Amino acid sequence: MANSPVMNTLTAYVEQRRLPLISAATLGAKSAKMFNLQTGIKTSAALNLLATDVKFGDGLSCGWAETGTQSLTQRVLNTGNVKINMAYCDRTMLKYWTQFAVRQAAGEESLPFEEQFINEVIKNTQAAVEKTIWQGDTTSDDVNLKVTDGLLKIAKNDASVNKVTIQGTSAYDDILAVYMAIPAKVLDGAVIFVGEDKYREFTKELMEKNLFHYDGAYSNGEIFVPGTNVKVVAVSGLNGSGKIFAARPEDIYFGTDMEGDEEKFDFWYSKDSQEFRLVIKFNFGVQYSFSDQVVLGATA
Repeated sequence: MANSPVMNTLTAYVEQRRLPLISAATLGAKSAKMFNLQTGIKTSAALNLLATDVKFGDGLSCGWAETGTQSLTQRVLNTGNVKINMAYCDRTMLKYWTQFAVRQAAGEESLPFEEQFINEVIKNTQAAVEKTIWQGDTTSDDVNLKVTDGLLKIAKNDASVNKVTIQGTSAYDDILAVYMAIPAKVLDGAVIFVGEDKYREFTKELMEKNLFHYDGAYSNGEIFVPGTNVKVVAVSGLNGSGKIFAARPEDIYFGTDMEGDEEKFDFWYSKDSQEFRLVIKFNFGVQYSFSDQVVLGATA
């Protein structure tokens, strides 16, 4: 087996793309690419936060009069470790793809559509990671969502987050309510995240209100709230939730390891099991920095 030119080619293909494939699977989610990447996290890590309050003192007085404060706080970013195991029986494929080279002679095992299979796994892994980023809940019955708590649950349980009750009957009104709740100090750079379903309702209402023609409209799931510099961004991870989340992307952290041996992406032919096997292992989690700069919109 070790001397098989076909298997050597397959092994080289997997090893050559190992890290890019891991990165694609974990970081390919739209939200993850927008957030701050925090690597080197095995299970959890503390985000060390510095808050500064500067106050002017009387410059014409003598003596030492301390003004202003600085405080150090922490928020913990927890990650969940996941694995994906899949098997492909080449004998079964012979029923459908006899015209393709499914070779089983000694040392010549190969799988048709190998790259297509892997690309589909990566695409679906990205979608699962995206949804867990937002709707993850360690108490969920959904095996994908229970990996780690997502931003919605973290914010819901955070008393310092700005909570807004939205009606759910008008995407425009709901998004505007969340916009008005964004603290002024982070308004520059803040983004309002919504599901693709609510985003579609929002753009429909803008057209009906004749507010869709202004400068700055985007066709790739991003559009400015009319008359503002705050973007509304559609993410599939919020689909079906009905919730709206606002913050500066730079204040949201996506944590993973990416520096050790915990990540694994391997595809091989198992001689013992007489089948092709795929294994993916990685960890990920999310957290935001300052609670009072986050807005969560949800129905009562």
